[in-house]
Amino acid sequence: MQRTFIALSILLLVALIWLAADRSTEEVRLGGGPEGGTFIVYAKGLAELLRQELPELQLKVTSSGGSTANLNDIEEGKVALALAYAGDAYLGSQGLLKKHPTRLANVQALGRVYGSTAQLVVLKESIIKTPEDLVNRRVAIGSSGSGAAHSAERYFRSLGIWDEITPLYLGYDLAMGELISRRAQAVWQLVGAPCAAIVNTSRKHPLRLIDLAELADQSDFLLEYPFYTRVSIPAGTYSGQTRPIDSFQDNTLLVAHPGTDPQLIATTLHLLFSPKGMQQMRKIHPIAKDLDVQKGLQGIQIPLHPEAVKFWREQGVLK
Repeated sequence: MQRTFIALSILLLVALIWLAADRSTEEVRLGGGPEGGTFIVYAKGLAELLRQELPELQLKVTSSGGSTANLNDIEEGKVALALAYAGDAYLGSQGLLKKHPTRLANVQALGRVYGSTAQLVVLKESIIKTPEDLVNRRVAIGSSGSGAAHSAERYFRSLGIWDEITPLYLGYDLAMGELISRRAQAVWQLVGAPCAAIVNTSRKHPLRLIDLAELADQSDFLLEYPFYTRVSIPAGTYSGQTRPIDSFQDNTLLVAHPGTDPQLIATTLHLLFSPKGMQQMRKIHPIAKDLDVQKGLQGIQIPLHPEAVKFWREQGVLK
């Protein structure tokens, strides 16, 4: 009897060790974005932060088409965590995303991490002065299905010129290459400023940003899409930018699948919004200066993950 008990205990111990080992080697995927954009830089920075705290975690950052592609991957359980825009997340929850008519039911918010600013870029010597000058021209607007591409279509439709421009569905680095080669006359981006693709290009090719807010105010754009808010890109954000540029922004959220390990979510939130996490993320990208506990729920119109509810209540941000 005693031998049987010992044998069973050993088998149980071996099973527990095996399960623990299997869990520690299970790959966790974090949805980033297209190369050259802020999503992918931020996601890699967050992954490094988590690896330092959880060295046993097998975490892989995946590149993607951007916000809506990440939402789709979360919905289907292809990634555990991802970055997405608040506007896309809300529209997706209502079944209103173009080309994604099914309501997204498996996307939960963890918190707002930074504001993503709409940026319309042309070569410095370009004759284009306003968005309306893009009629009959080629404009790179981001990868197909990305938050950038969706925001561009919403904006240009509100101005009544969407059907009069030729959209090019290209990621940020490819888009800047088309601009330099003059196969595109402008590049639209919805990213944290400064954007790496614009910074890198401006080192060799003088660029200019176009004001977006004036025509947004004159149309019903901000009324129709209230999750977008006015913002100014400060002078000096980019090389040669001598004045502020008025634009609008969406809020970038960290989102998760409901089946994601609750302990991983709790650790992620406590680490990301800690003084250590904020300091390290600011070294990764200047936009991380926008990482703020008090802004943590800004723009969120979708359900919070239960662990996020606990976290934000602990912070006193959620009642």
